[in-house]
Amino acid sequence: MRLILILVAVLAFLLALWGPPLMVARRYWLRSNPWAFRSLRFVLPGQLITAVTLAFAAEFSGLRNPAAIMAGTTLLVGLLGAGLLALLALWGARR
Repeated sequence: MRLILILVAVLAFLLALWGPPLMVARRYWLRSNPWAFRSLRFVLPGQLITAVTLAFAAEFSGLRNPAAIMAGTTLLVGLLGAGLLALLALWGARR
């Protein structure tokens, strides 16, 4: 049962982190702009490294509610990654 909970938590983390950029890439793909998917190979690992680093920093900084800070930074990094991906797609399409 514990393993199932861990898998659900990891899936929720990845969905919150990678969901917005994947939706942006799909939107640009439907508009016949493949640049968004080409940029995903840089954005997704960067997001994962940033979110994990910020989560460890929140855990070890001694704050009162590190779980809420981890959840907030995960959502924020996901949204910032989607914005970065949209800018990269627009920049790549204009070249």
